[in-house]
Amino acid sequence: MLKCAIMKRIIVLGLLLLLMFECVGQLVRRVDYDAAFALQAGGDIGMLAPFGSKPGVFVQPTGGLKMTFPFTRKWFLGSEINYSRLKYNSTYPVARQRSIPALFSENLENSRGRFDLKQIQVPVYLKYMLGSNRESILFGIYGAYVFDSSVKGDGFPDGNGVVAEEVESWTAGLTVGYELRVVKHLNLMFRLSGGVKDVLKSGNVWGKKLFPVQAGVTLSFDVLRIGDCGCD
Repeated sequence: MLKCAIMKRIIVLGLLLLLMFECVGQLVRRVDYDAAFALQAGGDIGMLAPFGSKPGVFVQPTGGLKMTFPFTRKWFLGSEINYSRLKYNSTYPVARQRSIPALFSENLENSRGRFDLKQIQVPVYLKYMLGSNRESILFGIYGAYVFDSSVKGDGFPDGNGVVAEEVESWTAGLTVGYELRVVKHLNLMFRLSGGVKDVLKSGNVWGKKLFPVQAGVTLSFDVLRIGDCGCD
Protein backbone atom coordinates (compact mmCIF):
# COMPACT_ATOMS: atom_id res chain seq x y z
CA MET A 1 0.00 0.00 0.00
CA LEU A 2 2.82 2.34 0.90
CA LYS A 3 4.53 1.68 -2.43
CA CYS A 4 1.31 2.36 -4.32
CA ALA A 5 0.83 5.66 -2.50
CA ILE A 6 4.40 6.69 -3.28
CA MET A 7 4.00 5.76 -6.96
CA LYS A 8 0.78 7.78 -7.18
CA ARG A 9 2.50 10.82 -5.67
CA ILE A 10 5.43 10.45 -8.09
CA ILE A 11 3.06 10.24 -11.06
CA VAL A 12 1.06 13.26 -9.87
CA LEU A 13 4.29 15.22 -9.26
CA GLY A 14 5.57 14.26 -12.69
CA LEU A 15 2.36 15.44 -14.37
CA LEU A 16 2.51 18.71 -12.44
CA LEU A 17 6.11 19.24 -13.51
CA LEU A 18 5.25 18.57 -17.17
CA LEU A 19 2.36 21.03 -16.97
CA MET A 20 4.57 23.65 -15.34
CA PHE A 21 7.30 23.23 -17.99
CA GLU A 22 4.69 23.56 -20.74
CA CYS A 23 3.33 26.78 -19.22
CA VAL A 24 6.81 28.22 -18.73
CA GLY A 25 7.67 27.23 -22.30
CA GLN A 26 4.72 29.23 -23.57
CA LEU A 27 5.76 32.23 -21.49
CA VAL A 28 9.37 32.23 -22.71
CA ARG A 29 8.63 31.06 -26.27
CA ARG A 30 11.20 32.69 -28.53
CA VAL A 31 8.83 33.19 -31.46
CA ASP A 32 5.08 33.65 -31.86
CA TYR A 33 5.00 31.54 -35.03
CA ASP A 34 7.41 29.55 -37.18
CA ALA A 35 6.52 30.97 -40.60
CA ALA A 36 3.92 33.29 -42.12
CA PHE A 37 2.74 33.51 -45.73
CA ALA A 38 0.85 36.59 -46.88
CA LEU A 39 -0.74 37.95 -50.03
CA GLN A 40 -0.05 41.61 -50.71
CA ALA A 41 -1.01 44.35 -53.14
CA GLY A 42 -0.35 48.05 -53.52
CA GLY A 43 1.20 50.65 -55.75
CA ASP A 44 4.60 52.17 -56.43
CA ILE A 45 6.35 54.80 -58.51
CA GLY A 46 9.70 54.46 -60.21
CA MET A 47 12.44 56.61 -61.70
CA LEU A 48 15.80 56.08 -63.32
CA ALA A 49 18.80 57.86 -61.80
CA PRO A 50 20.26 60.22 -62.93
CA PHE A 51 16.77 61.59 -63.44
CA GLY A 52 17.38 63.73 -66.55
CA SER A 53 15.25 66.78 -67.28
CA LYS A 54 11.45 67.11 -67.09
CA PRO A 55 10.95 63.71 -65.46
CA GLY A 56 7.53 62.07 -65.59
CA VAL A 57 6.51 59.38 -63.10
CA PHE A 58 3.49 57.09 -63.02
CA VAL A 59 1.83 55.12 -60.22
CA GLN A 60 1.79 51.42 -61.09
CA PRO A 61 0.17 48.41 -59.36
CA THR A 62 2.30 45.86 -57.57
CA GLY A 63 1.52 42.64 -55.74
CA GLY A 64 2.64 39.17 -54.84
CA LEU A 65 3.55 36.79 -52.05
CA LYS A 66 5.32 37.73 -48.81
CA MET A 67 7.04 35.22 -46.50
CA THR A 68 8.25 35.89 -42.95
CA PHE A 69 10.41 33.65 -40.77
CA PRO A 70 11.07 34.83 -37.18
CA PHE A 71 14.36 34.20 -35.36
CA THR A 72 13.12 35.75 -32.13
CA ARG A 73 10.22 37.99 -31.21
CA LYS A 74 12.28 40.94 -32.48
CA TRP A 75 14.21 39.68 -35.52
CA PHE A 76 12.72 38.25 -38.70
CA LEU A 77 13.89 37.09 -42.11
CA GLY A 78 11.59 38.22 -44.90
CA SER A 79 11.34 37.49 -48.60
CA GLU A 80 8.86 38.33 -51.33
CA ILE A 81 7.98 37.49 -54.92
CA ASN A 82 6.30 40.49 -56.55
CA TYR A 83 5.15 41.73 -59.90
CA SER A 84 6.38 45.28 -60.41
CA ARG A 85 6.27 47.80 -63.25
CA LEU A 86 8.54 50.82 -63.65
CA LYS A 87 7.20 53.43 -66.05
CA TYR A 88 9.20 56.63 -66.46
CA ASN A 89 9.80 59.44 -68.96
CA SER A 90 12.74 61.83 -69.05
CA THR A 91 14.97 63.73 -71.47
CA TYR A 92 18.64 62.82 -71.90
CA PRO A 93 21.43 63.95 -74.25
CA VAL A 94 21.93 61.61 -77.23
CA ALA A 95 25.37 59.95 -77.32
CA ARG A 96 25.35 57.45 -80.21
CA GLN A 97 23.99 59.66 -82.97
CA ARG A 98 27.29 60.12 -84.81
CA SER A 99 28.31 56.47 -84.54
CA ILE A 100 24.94 55.09 -85.69
CA PRO A 101 23.26 57.89 -87.71
CA ALA A 102 20.68 55.51 -89.24
CA LEU A 103 18.91 55.32 -85.90
CA PHE A 104 17.93 58.97 -86.00
CA SER A 105 15.52 60.83 -88.19
CA GLU A 106 17.13 64.21 -87.54
CA ASN A 107 20.18 65.77 -85.99
CA LEU A 108 19.30 65.44 -82.30
CA GLU A 109 21.08 66.77 -79.27
CA ASN A 110 18.50 65.45 -76.79
CA SER A 111 15.88 62.74 -76.91
CA ARG A 112 13.02 62.11 -74.53
CA GLY A 113 13.17 58.52 -73.35
CA ARG A 114 10.05 56.60 -72.43
CA PHE A 115 10.86 53.57 -70.31
CA ASP A 116 8.42 50.79 -69.42
CA LEU A 117 9.90 47.82 -67.55
CA LYS A 118 7.80 44.89 -66.32
CA GLN A 119 9.62 42.73 -63.83
CA ILE A 120 9.47 40.06 -61.16
CA GLN A 121 11.21 41.33 -58.02
CA VAL A 122 12.53 39.11 -55.22
CA PRO A 123 13.61 41.11 -52.15
CA VAL A 124 15.28 39.40 -49.18
CA TYR A 125 15.64 41.39 -45.96
CA LEU A 126 16.06 41.41 -42.20
CA LYS A 127 13.25 42.97 -40.20
CA TYR A 128 13.52 44.31 -36.65
CA MET A 129 10.45 44.95 -34.51
CA LEU A 130 10.52 48.18 -32.53
CA GLY A 131 9.51 48.61 -28.90
CA SER A 132 5.79 49.03 -29.60
CA ASN A 133 5.64 45.53 -31.17
CA ARG A 134 3.50 47.06 -33.92
CA GLU A 135 6.21 48.78 -35.93
CA SER A 136 9.20 47.30 -37.75
CA ILE A 137 12.09 48.52 -39.86
CA LEU A 138 13.71 46.42 -42.56
CA PHE A 139 16.82 46.43 -44.73
CA GLY A 140 18.12 44.05 -47.36
CA ILE A 141 18.74 43.38 -51.04
CA TYR A 142 16.64 42.53 -54.07
CA GLY A 143 17.00 40.98 -57.49
CA ALA A 144 14.67 41.53 -60.43
CA TYR A 145 14.05 39.76 -63.72
CA VAL A 146 12.83 42.07 -66.50
CA PHE A 147 10.49 39.86 -68.54
CA ASP A 148 9.05 42.59 -70.77
CA SER A 149 10.38 46.03 -71.68
CA SER A 150 9.72 48.94 -73.96
CA VAL A 151 12.22 51.76 -74.36
CA LYS A 152 11.45 54.53 -76.83
CA GLY A 153 13.14 57.77 -77.80
CA ASP A 154 11.82 60.80 -79.67
CA GLY A 155 13.44 61.43 -83.06
CA PHE A 156 14.14 57.78 -83.90
CA PRO A 157 13.39 56.67 -87.48
CA ASP A 158 10.06 54.91 -86.83
CA GLY A 159 8.65 57.88 -84.96
CA ASN A 160 8.75 56.10 -81.62
CA GLY A 161 12.20 54.56 -81.78
CA VAL A 162 11.68 51.25 -80.05
CA VAL A 163 15.02 50.20 -78.62
CA ALA A 164 14.03 47.39 -76.23
CA GLU A 165 17.28 45.61 -77.02
CA GLU A 166 18.99 48.30 -74.95
CA VAL A 167 17.54 46.84 -71.71
CA GLU A 168 19.26 44.30 -69.48
CA SER A 169 17.20 41.25 -68.54
CA TRP A 170 17.95 41.54 -64.81
CA THR A 171 18.89 44.08 -62.18
CA ALA A 172 19.64 44.19 -58.45
CA GLY A 173 19.86 46.65 -55.59
CA LEU A 174 19.23 47.55 -51.95
CA THR A 175 15.94 47.99 -50.14
CA VAL A 176 14.85 49.62 -46.87
CA GLY A 177 11.40 50.00 -45.38
CA TYR A 178 8.97 50.49 -42.53
CA GLU A 179 6.09 48.18 -41.62
CA LEU A 180 3.09 48.85 -39.39
CA ARG A 181 0.80 46.14 -38.04
CA VAL A 182 -2.73 47.51 -38.51
CA VAL A 183 -4.39 44.54 -36.81
CA LYS A 184 -3.33 40.93 -36.35
CA HIS A 185 -2.37 39.39 -39.72
CA LEU A 186 -2.80 42.76 -41.55
CA ASN A 187 0.32 44.89 -42.23
CA LEU A 188 1.04 48.11 -44.08
CA MET A 189 4.53 48.49 -45.57
CA PHE A 190 6.39 51.49 -47.01
CA ARG A 191 9.53 50.59 -48.94
CA LEU A 192 12.26 52.33 -50.95
CA SER A 193 14.51 50.38 -53.32
CA GLY A 194 17.54 51.56 -55.26
CA GLY A 195 19.35 49.66 -57.99
CA VAL A 196 23.11 49.16 -58.03
CA LYS A 197 23.12 47.64 -61.52
CA ASP A 198 22.53 49.60 -64.72
CA VAL A 199 19.23 48.68 -66.41
CA LEU A 200 20.56 49.65 -69.86
CA LYS A 201 23.25 47.83 -71.75
CA SER A 202 26.62 49.51 -72.15
CA GLY A 203 26.84 51.71 -75.22
CA ASN A 204 23.14 52.54 -75.23
CA VAL A 205 21.93 55.46 -77.36
CA TRP A 206 21.94 57.85 -74.40
CA GLY A 207 25.43 56.83 -73.34
CA LYS A 208 24.39 56.76 -69.70
CA LYS A 209 24.15 54.32 -66.85
CA LEU A 210 20.61 54.44 -65.48
CA PHE A 211 19.73 52.90 -62.12
CA PRO A 212 16.15 52.14 -61.01
CA VAL A 213 14.73 53.84 -57.91
CA GLN A 214 11.29 52.75 -56.69
CA ALA A 215 9.09 53.71 -53.74
CA GLY A 216 5.93 51.84 -52.87
CA VAL A 217 3.17 51.08 -50.40
CA THR A 218 1.67 47.61 -49.95
CA LEU A 219 -0.99 46.08 -47.74
CA SER A 220 -0.47 42.42 -46.83
CA PHE A 221 -2.63 39.83 -45.10
CA ASP A 222 -1.30 36.62 -43.54
CA VAL A 223 -3.26 33.79 -45.14
CA LEU A 224 -1.24 31.06 -43.42
CA ARG A 225 0.78 30.90 -40.21
CA ILE A 226 2.68 27.77 -39.28
CA GLY A 227 3.17 27.07 -35.57
CA ASP A 228 1.09 30.05 -34.45
CA CYS A 229 0.84 30.10 -30.65
CA GLY A 230 -1.72 32.92 -30.63
CA CYS A 231 0.62 35.00 -28.48
CA ASP A 232 0.58 38.21 -30.50
